[in-house]
Amino acid sequence: MKQWQAVVFPLSLTCLMYAGSLVFKSLLLVDSWKEHMHQGEGISLNCIKDILQNFLAGLSSTASNVLAWRNYVVAPLTEELVFRACMIPLLLCGGFEIYVVILLCPILFSVAHLNHWMEIYCRQNYSLLKAFMVVGLQLGYTVIFGSYASFLFIRTGHLVAPLVAHIFCNFMGLPMLFVRRTGMMSLAFIAGTVAFICLLCPVTQPHLYNDGTNDCECWHGYCSSNLNS
Repeated sequence: MKQWQAVVFPLSLTCLMYAGSLVFKSLLLVDSWKEHMHQGEGISLNCIKDILQNFLAGLSSTASNVLAWRNYVVAPLTEELVFRACMIPLLLCGGFEIYVVILLCPILFSVAHLNHWMEIYCRQNYSLLKAFMVVGLQLGYTVIFGSYASFLFIRTGHLVAPLVAHIFCNFMGLPMLFVRRTGMMSLAFIAGTVAFICLLCPVTQPHLYNDGTNDCECWHGYCSSNLNS
């Protein structure tokens, strides 16, 4: 089993879907840096020291935040264990086709998020229409991500592949589409999406993640499947 590929390749692939968001955050960082430079006389030791202190303070704040542990550690790990590591092998052994599994698991994964219904309903001032819109958007997003995570698990045979993608998506939130500098963001988003689609199958080739046994490179023995094309 090849562990580092299961981290680097899926994470890099997932970053392509957030190309617009990453470019936007990078531009904000550059703007902040320019503003700091204009206020001072250039790069100084104190400037670098302040940046490092702010970065460490942010890490410390995140590490001590219970919600951060829930969103970036506990929730991704438990959800991937249940909906990928446990559910997918059972469905495959039960005779379900791979394409059915990739669709069915995300639906169950999405329905499991309905436990936030009352919280969303209260947050939307008890408006059923607004609550349904928010829940619908959330369910749609989780189905799309769940399909992607299931695809990663089936293709790579590594739980860590969908896990790192899950943590990254939780950290980034929804991809940014409509912000200032929309032209640059849209261009980055489109370019990232095209690259993601083109690289999805080549970067998730089973032989990249497994040494292969008995002339079968695929961890679950479905090398004849169209997914391996």
